[in-house]
Amino acid sequence: MDKLKEDMKKINLSIPQPKTKLSLTLLSLLLLFSGLNSCTIWENNAPPTIPEAERDLPEQRFLEFPGWLGFGTKVQQDGVTKFPFSPTSGEAQIAMFSEQWSLVDPGTPLVAIAPGIREEVTLRRWQNEPYGCNDSPTPMATFNASQTFPEGAVWVLPPSQGDTATALSLETLPIDRIPEGVLRRDPPDPKQILAWEAGETIIVLEQTTENTALLTVADNAGTDLYTNPVEILSMPGSYEEPIDFSRSVQPGIPAPIGAFQFQNNPVPLLVFWRPSFEGHSFEAVVPRGEFLESVDVGSVYYCAF
Repeated sequence: MDKLKEDMKKINLSIPQPKTKLSLTLLSLLLLFSGLNSCTIWENNAPPTIPEAERDLPEQRFLEFPGWLGFGTKVQQDGVTKFPFSPTSGEAQIAMFSEQWSLVDPGTPLVAIAPGIREEVTLRRWQNEPYGCNDSPTPMATFNASQTFPEGAVWVLPPSQGDTATALSLETLPIDRIPEGVLRRDPPDPKQILAWEAGETIIVLEQTTENTALLTVADNAGTDLYTNPVEILSMPGSYEEPIDFSRSVQPGIPAPIGAFQFQNNPVPLLVFWRPSFEGHSFEAVVPRGEFLESVDVGSVYYCAF
């Protein structure tokens, strides 16, 4: 894992692709209707009208969940850090790995939320910022706030939607409070389970074999809303390790870093971080009707392995 801290040269932002596929028959029917797009497939309601003052803001990934994913910064590159992906800035409190903000004027107001925080922030600038273990130039939008935001996911909202979401705290959940039916093994092995709660939503990682685990999101009654098998990454001859939940970073193993409750959904939008050998990727687990869907929202290089 020490080799995870070597140079990376570039950023690669992935275009989000829903992992749940529409059937060809349904897709064919949808294409018959003019004006239908990927945003209206999921919602019966028309997307909200964008105020004139906000039309120069970047395209939002999910119109039914307005806003953009950012991260709280840390002041120093070295030293204690909560997350190895956290951007470093002595002047900005929030940063986004993004190429979309280049045409937005500095000073543009927005609203940012994190657990216990809702504050008007302003765009500081968009440019290449030093990032990673060799300070590689990386496209970022940075934002100023009057207070420090915690490391981890921050949701940035357009001003007209600034009160539509609340950031929930992610708390470690003791095994004895995991609802019945969520865990697959009986009896459970505490060394093979990680669990969190965000509001009334439960998140569980349970090891299933030496190299695999199952990620489950459920409500507090124990009803599964989302499951996804995950596997630790390996590199023959260089890194071949089993899953060990006592380690805070394992390539390929996700961890929740943010939960955002929107007014139109009882289940929060969850943000997961997934480290790799050379960087970090992020995904949003988004409410879609009665279930959740995983959508890639970006990846960034940090160090060459």
